[in-house]
Amino acid sequence: MKPVSISQIDEYIAQVQKTSLIPGVSLAIIKNGKIIHRKNYGYANIENDIPVSDITIFRLYSLTKPIVATGVFQLIEKGKLSLEDPVSKYIPDLPASWNTVQIKNLLTQSSGLPDIVKYEKLDEKEAAEKVFADPINFKQGEKFEYNQTNFWLLERVVETVTKQNIQMYITENQFDGAASKNTVLFSTDSRDIIQNRATPYFNYATGSLQMALPYNGNYLNSCNGLNITMNQFIAWDAKFRTKKIISNASKAKMWEVFPYTKEKSEFTSGWDQRIVNGHISYGFSGGRITAYRIFPKDDLSIIFLANGLGGIFNVENTINQIAYLLDNDIIDYKVAAYETLLKTSKSNITDLKSTFVKLKNDPKYKDVDFEESLNVIGYILLNQDKKTNEAITVFQLNAEQHPKSFNAFDSLGEAYEINKDFEKAISNYTQARELNNDEGYRAHINAKLKELNAARTSLKK
Repeated sequence: MKPVSISQIDEYIAQVQKTSLIPGVSLAIIKNGKIIHRKNYGYANIENDIPVSDITIFRLYSLTKPIVATGVFQLIEKGKLSLEDPVSKYIPDLPASWNTVQIKNLLTQSSGLPDIVKYEKLDEKEAAEKVFADPINFKQGEKFEYNQTNFWLLERVVETVTKQNIQMYITENQFDGAASKNTVLFSTDSRDIIQNRATPYFNYATGSLQMALPYNGNYLNSCNGLNITMNQFIAWDAKFRTKKIISNASKAKMWEVFPYTKEKSEFTSGWDQRIVNGHISYGFSGGRITAYRIFPKDDLSIIFLANGLGGIFNVENTINQIAYLLDNDIIDYKVAAYETLLKTSKSNITDLKSTFVKLKNDPKYKDVDFEESLNVIGYILLNQDKKTNEAITVFQLNAEQHPKSFNAFDSLGEAYEINKDFEKAISNYTQARELNNDEGYRAHINAKLKELNAARTSLKK
């Protein structure tokens, strides 16, 4: 492990914020039980110029799940639950077809149950009636299929066993206790007024960054409802790593990869397992903007909390890059290639092809999906940086290197269309159409070509 360059980490976070239009970030890095970096960046609330601070509360979204899963294993450790228990043992009003589902199926997203999230705007009773009537998707244990029904049911199981609501149970058993002023909060409704909570900002509705107030039914608290400060998360990490929440044996059991019978997936009981150049890590992310990852053998924890984004962003890749900046042996070559190509595209586009060729010819990067990386970079330049010519250069390289990819030509056509080069837009959209046999896609491209031909004719007049 090389000496930690805090300035490099700060520069990287600044780059990520700028590239992905992320308003505010709180970052903590814990190594060998010590906080080696803890910093807040940007704004918790843009319109009132309120910076992210140590008292800023972040909604964790689905990052709630590993904490709830840990709570389930606390009950297992005390003999109050078993992974093999049928869920119907604790929730007697389930449909008969759900009676074979076990606790382990909920934790590992292997239940095959229909997703209650489709009905999240309904109250719990109405949502339950509808999801109970939906068909089972597959036999329990066959494969990983992420849905919110699993942790909705886990919440009901925990509350039945403990005779406490989920907030009280998690607070008393993993944080500072119900009487503490630092009691954690569960709220799946971002419209709720919670003092010091960061305002969420996203670009999903309009394409431009704006205040966004996602909400779910409060019965989905265990799915995505936990709201805490970074200081609370750091304290939780310390207790988790030092056996003050669950034992090492329970942790090892929780982190066993589930043996799905019809597919391979590196998922455990509520946690993703990720291996980065031989370094095993466990963690999860939420809302595309929060993530926690622990590398047990490296005694390294990384906590990244943000309050929104306005562009392309992969929070798991960001965690990997932070880990790499700390220790160059923890290198995700896919992320490394992407970061190298992105930096070259932004700083000196004329070097892009030579940089690409060097990476592609290096055996270390043999598993990199260069087509995806170039496509993402092209759209960052096109939509976020408004550098259309540079984006065209990236898309041209992608089409040249992947001549059988309809998507590469489609993206190049889009860039030319934005640049009002209708001749080249038509040519590349036509090539994309010829490479894709999907009737719906072809119909879409035909309509697009009709519009572009009309625009080209009008331009010539």
